[in-house]
Amino acid sequence: MTPSYLRNIPLLLVLWVVSVQCSSSNISTAITTRFWDCCKPSCSWKEKAKVTGPVLTCDKQDNPFRDFAAGTGCGTGGTAYSCSDQQPWAVNDTFSYGFAGIYIEGHVEDFWCCACYQLNFTSGPVKGKSMIVQASNTAYDVKTTNRFSLAIPGGNTTSHDGCANQFGVSQTVFGETNQGVSSVDDCENLPEAMRPGCRWRFDWFKDADYPT
Repeated sequence: MTPSYLRNIPLLLVLWVVSVQCSSSNISTAITTRFWDCCKPSCSWKEKAKVTGPVLTCDKQDNPFRDFAAGTGCGTGGTAYSCSDQQPWAVNDTFSYGFAGIYIEGHVEDFWCCACYQLNFTSGPVKGKSMIVQASNTAYDVKTTNRFSLAIPGGNTTSHDGCANQFGVSQTVFGETNQGVSSVDDCENLPEAMRPGCRWRFDWFKDADYPT
């Protein structure tokens, strides 16, 4: 089910409307991971890609703003954070939309930032399902394979204190470091706007453990 905050928004507005120099890339194999650290997305910085505008960020009240030079709220004293609407949502039992941090071998950020990709899952409980993601972030921390790190609230927190800074809560609300929350019931502890995407992990995504 589409989250209530998205039901009345035309699809073209849900995915950022950007102008890019289009290119095609057929990636035969990749792994997926998951994250949500509340930090400013990498594709929110200026000149990361040839687009009409970088990915929007939000302030501590989860309100979008367009100061693309603002620093990240993760450990640097900056004011820019991820927006809660950059979370996944299901269209039906086998198809979803969402956002991801991406690393593709042989390319750099200006190739993938703000581009869209269809993921056809080939393993685990989501085998046979598909998802279209937009690259809002990058995933340079693992460079050994093509990777799509799905943006899922409560999906995998890190040692960063971004979520604690943004929402004035304990970082533990978002789960254990490098793991995230452990059950769908834990989703109810997250800020209300993020709960639908957290529940998506256990409902549509079947809590899949990094499917290919």
